[in-house]
Amino acid sequence: MKIAHITDCLRGGGIQNLLLSLLPEQVKQGHEVTLIVIEQYDYDYCRHLDSMLTDSGVKVLCLNKIKHNKLSMLRTISVCRKKVGKIHPDIVNTHGTMSHIYGAIAVLGKRILQVTTIHNAPEVWPQICKLFCSAKSHIFCSVSAFDMRQQNSGRMTIIENGISPAIVKSTDKINLKKELSLKPSDKIIVLVGSLRPQKNYEFLKSIVDEAKDPSLHFCICGGNYGKGYIPASVFEGYEKNIHLLGLRSDVSAIENCADLFLSCALFEGLPMAVLEAYFNGIPCVLSPIPQHQKISDVEYVWIPKEFTPTAFVASIYEALKCNLSHELIYESRKKQIAKYEIARTCEKYVTFYKEVLVSSSKNIIN
Repeated sequence: MKIAHITDCLRGGGIQNLLLSLLPEQVKQGHEVTLIVIEQYDYDYCRHLDSMLTDSGVKVLCLNKIKHNKLSMLRTISVCRKKVGKIHPDIVNTHGTMSHIYGAIAVLGKRILQVTTIHNAPEVWPQICKLFCSAKSHIFCSVSAFDMRQQNSGRMTIIENGISPAIVKSTDKINLKKELSLKPSDKIIVLVGSLRPQKNYEFLKSIVDEAKDPSLHFCICGGNYGKGYIPASVFEGYEKNIHLLGLRSDVSAIENCADLFLSCALFEGLPMAVLEAYFNGIPCVLSPIPQHQKISDVEYVWIPKEFTPTAFVASIYEALKCNLSHELIYESRKKQIAKYEIARTCEKYVTFYKEVLVSSSKNIIN
């Protein structure tokens, strides 16, 4: 099968991490796979992901759209349509609101089918996206994404996100205690994801105030991409306990030396960072939201009883009592997290593509 994926950008995030596992697996399973990236590469991390995907047999094309530039948007929409026409894939699978619109215009008037993947719970679409994409076929990345959906027409299915252990599970180690000049007795608590409001990183200040423990160090691996993101200035006065590490390509190596993974997110789709933490064998404390609760049937996962600093601190200290090695924790989770391995996710994606193609063929015949 010939598959073209379209994504907004290659900056770090859940969508990019899924693509990094899914697309090489589709190649491995015998499909011809192209990824069209809309926005220009403005971070080395983008080029890093491009290189990883290319080395895995994925053809990567970047449209070089300039952010917040309407002329660039019009130009790249036209270029995207031409490239999709030239590739003429069986399926165009789009990831992210902007990519849904680009994909819809790219296949307009062509006998090429589009599938949207819904990556958030809920994924809120602007009116133009609803106009172009409501009747498309939709893949929801989790039960929560489906339950909280705003999309209510078209063919729909739930395919839970998956990851490739070979990609996310590293044996490398990055000692943040040394990098940050901390004491050997200090505790490293890792949070992963860009500084979007939904990640709720400002809540860390309340946790620090509640704990009053200088040995707790909250290390955020994630970028700030300008307007709409949490500015670093928000954490002024908390630099001793809250460390902004920026966009990192060595998250697994960091988690291998860390004491705990933490998410205080307000909402998610099916959080890739949590799945990666599961496979890295690190104890986890996850915010009490439906998206976390529905995937928490895994060993060494704690969910606070309430969304309060007091409840979070209690869960953090409980989780820090765990003294098992990450490898032993991973082994205890292995059967529970097998359903998140990318080979299974990939097979379900391809099966759904085929169902969409068969249904379309029947409609044409009728």
